[in-house]
Amino acid sequence: MEDADDRVGVGRFIVKRFNERYFDPIVIAPQRHGFALMAVACLVIETLECFYEGRRDSKGDSRKVFSAFFVRRTGLEVFGEGAKDWFYKQVRCGILHQAEVLGGWRILRSGPLLDATERTINAKKFVDTLQKAVTEYALKLQDDEDLWRNLLKKMDAVCENCLATP
Repeated sequence: MEDADDRVGVGRFIVKRFNERYFDPIVIAPQRHGFALMAVACLVIETLECFYEGRRDSKGDSRKVFSAFFVRRTGLEVFGEGAKDWFYKQVRCGILHQAEVLGGWRILRSGPLLDATERTINAKKFVDTLQKAVTEYALKLQDDEDLWRNLLKKMDAVCENCLATP
């Protein structure tokens, strides 16, 4: 697909990859738990931003990756307006390192996407919005030369990781 400059095909591949690996297991599941939704969402954010930037990985730069993602027009930029630091520390790091959110935040599956006063995040709306952001990213690949080059850099790293020996 790269040699054929098949950006539409690559975009479909990216959406399928994110759906199969991340979204389908949590969205199709008969029981959806907010913490599982948000844990997967954090993985998606970090991965998707690495595609945007052409990063091989986010090692040592996770905070910067989250900050960069939350200022993009994805439907989740409400988390970037002065919120990106608390989200990273209290949601992302809390869930991924301690299996809990910190700072009095609660993860729900109802209500508004973000209620800063009540310190709640609607995990279902968050994931739905993030899934749309992946589709939008795939569409942008068709016309954005920088995104296309960055995708190729990231995919080179993905392919190298598949071939790496322990």
